Amino acid sequence: MSIKKIVGPVSKVLALCALGTTTSATAAPPYEEWGTPVNLASLPGSAPNINSPSIDGCVSLSRDGLELYFTSFRDGNQADIFVAERTDSSKGFGSVRKLPSTINTPGANEACPTIIGSNTLHFLRSEGADQGNLWVSRRTSGDWQEAVPYRRDLATPGLEESVSIFEDEQGQEVLIFSRRNADGTGGTILQSVAGGPAVPVPGGPNAAGINNRPWVSRDGLFIAFDSIRPGGKGGPDIWFAERDSTAEPFEAAYTIPELNSVAGDLRPAVSWDGTQLFMSSNRPGSASPAPDIWVAERARRNGPKMIEFPSGE
Repeated sequence: MSIKKIVGPVSKVLALCALGTTTSATAAPPYEEWGTPVNLASLPGSAPNINSPSIDGCVSLSRDGLELYFTSFRDGNQADIFVAERTDSSKGFGSVRKLPSTINTPGANEACPTIIGSNTLHFLRSEGADQGNLWVSRRTSGDWQEAVPYRRDLATPGLEESVSIFEDEQGQEVLIFSRRNADGTGGTILQSVAGGPAVPVPGGPNAAGINNRPWVSRDGLFIAFDSIRPGGKGGPDIWFAERDSTAEPFEAAYTIPELNSVAGDLRPAVSWDGTQLFMSSNRPGSASPAPDIWVAERARRNGPKMIEFPSGE
């Protein structure tokens, strides 16, 4: 595995060539390895109802790490979007509350939220024969406004979900999301550059299998997603891919076995500081056979630790 694959999101490998001919140096990864995922309810200070016997997952974390938006079926037979808050990013999340009717509507499913900045929430809404299209709500003076369709030109009879947005090296806005077939099967990760048509993300993310629910780092160089493909543990697993420039395709996708289980592991979301990875999973330790929210953590290394080795290696 290359050094780059160990680094993780929003990190670039620094290769420094020595002036002499006897040594060269490269920066060590800024993070330790990921720890084993734990049920979110096990974090200190977690509310007892952070996970429920129903389906909980498809998480998005605010930039400051203090708001957790997620999908849950806890209020009945339809999906709604909930939020939980905390005062310290090292602690668990407090009591869960359902977002208002400007977002959650009777008779429709709202799911897979993405909080962008502090006041913009993207999500999918499915009602009637519509499997799910992208919607957006904006928060003004603390209140979520009436949601409206987002990018109607991207709507299809299929299901669009899991928005990520970043600015590429040319200053263009890039929208990344996934689309499933009208019957809910399949999955392809797509991108729209500068408001253009949706096309498959090039490289590793779509190289094999069924690929859904992407999360992309703010520099566009790191993507995490769930996939059913050779090399996984059987169900959907969490996979990653990286690149050196937004003008390039992603490199081959890879997985970190310690993060996955033989159960389904879905919709990864990495915290802004890169130290926490959230997912939905029905692995052993969940509150019921339905998926719960799980989290893995890793520590930052202290400063730019340099490793020296003889030139030519």
